[in-house]
Amino acid sequence: MRSSMVPFRLDPSKRESQLRQFNARTEIDWFGFEGSFQAPGSALIRFAQLRDGASGGGGTKAINGGVISAGFDAAFVLAGLGHYETEVVVTLELSVKFLSLATASPSLVFEGWVIRSARHFAFAEGSLRDSAQADGRHFAMATAMVAPAGAPDPARA
Repeated sequence: MRSSMVPFRLDPSKRESQLRQFNARTEIDWFGFEGSFQAPGSALIRFAQLRDGASGGGGTKAINGGVISAGFDAAFVLAGLGHYETEVVVTLELSVKFLSLATASPSLVFEGWVIRSARHFAFAEGSLRDSAQADGRHFAMATAMVAPAGAPDPARA
């Protein structure tokens, strides 16, 4: 599924500032997430803490589908923060495809990257995988459209 990624537009020091602000957000802490940037253009979200409410997907110990969607949302917002000089990037559209159950594990990683961008919005893709498994198996894939907060609505442009 992986399309070519657009390298981050912001320099490393600005991305570091964006990352500190992102990881300090209440909702990121609430889900137990922690973000990081990986050059040239990937945003990674991992579970810094596995909270009790994260599992229960499919009636098992798998990660809940809503938490998976939140992980992708976080990855896409962080990817957008690597491209736009704004404190807030919002998700305009999010589509998740669940491929198989993902058991709760600190080695799970959501990866998001921008595939096309414009001044007021960007298209992104992502995957959920277990970084401890060498087979590269994906548990879910997602696509999104994100925008810097306050940007004109692309549907009205």
